Amino acid sequence: MRAAYRLGPAALASIATLGLACKDSNAPRASPQTLAKQAGDSQAALTGTALPDSLTVRVVGSTGSPFAGVVVTWTVTSGSATLGAPSDTTNAQGLASTTVSLGGSPGSVAVQAAVTGLTPVTFTASACDHPVIALGDTVSGALDTTDCRFNVYYTDFFELAAPTGPQGLTLTMTSLTFDTYLELYQRPGGRVAFNDDIDTTTNNSRLNAIVPAGNYLIAPSSFPPLQVGAYSLTAQTRPVALSGCTVVWTTRGIVIGDSVTTADCVDSTGGPHYADIVALYLEAGSVLKVLHQSAAFDAALFLENGAGVSVASNNDSANATTTTNAYLVYPVVLTGPYLLFVATHAASATGPYTLTISSSTTLSGSPRREGPQLLRVAPLRMPKGRLPRAWFR
Repeated sequence: MRAAYRLGPAALASIATLGLACKDSNAPRASPQTLAKQAGDSQAALTGTALPDSLTVRVVGSTGSPFAGVVVTWTVTSGSATLGAPSDTTNAQGLASTTVSLGGSPGSVAVQAAVTGLTPVTFTASACDHPVIALGDTVSGALDTTDCRFNVYYTDFFELAAPTGPQGLTLTMTSLTFDTYLELYQRPGGRVAFNDDIDTTTNNSRLNAIVPAGNYLIAPSSFPPLQVGAYSLTAQTRPVALSGCTVVWTTRGIVIGDSVTTADCVDSTGGPHYADIVALYLEAGSVLKVLHQSAAFDAALFLENGAGVSVASNNDSANATTTTNAYLVYPVVLTGPYLLFVATHAASATGPYTLTISSSTTLSGSPRREGPQLLRVAPLRMPKGRLPRAWFR
């Protein structure tokens, strides 16, 4: 017994560790215990496109910790779709994923994730149809519970091509059964325009826009949640003009030639001052660059956010001694709608101008202030505060 004490502390620690190891060698090994959906369920996207997010599962072991090294098998059990990978092995966090590309058939899609010995889980997705509508067409449609649902809004989609640009267009949605809501998206790209009510006397929707050549998606839906019923959708051409104090939506990469006239929006403060109005939907983190040129008057630009708050303005670019054109550069802080006033510096001034909204979205990369007065008009209304559909990103 006394000889045992002749061993130093390090040797005693080694013996204790060895004893513990021998004791644990007969303990049962951890095994996969549960399979659960982690992310990617209940998505919706257009037929022929990929779901925005991967399908991800998590495997937890019998010890309650993430279980690595387990093979998860993925299978399309209904609907039209293909998988990026038919199987994946869980990582250190117990996660395994696959991507899904929707086929050409609209409707519901189901994808099962399975691990040997565990109860499988099923992801669902919706493949949204998107028939073509041409300028000059009127189509009859209906919101239905079988349509693609984004949050609490059933939504249809129509492809619209603008083969040349700039293209002026007017989209009108009417319904006798529900309050309509209409959106326009660039494809690929982001939100371009939206409208709830044409005016205070109707629940129908209309939006006017001037867009570059490209492909677009029209998304008719409802203002209240979960509405169904018949509607009519019309796509028409309109002049590439901003006249008459009409709010016209546009986007980056556009050049518009027009004139400020006495029939445009007017601000009588220290004026009158006249202006045309452009609506833009801008993403936070991007940079807006606008050039307003005129040989007829001293140009000025004013930018308001959707709440009617002034966020930027410019007169005479950077140097009033060399130019009377206006050049506005605005790093966008908040995603949402903005109103751009294409205006004059001097009271009562009118005449032709050219408006160029750069396609660049950064401070560096070109082909990334305060003016004399701010036009006072009602702020751009944001009904419901609805966000754009997640699938466009």
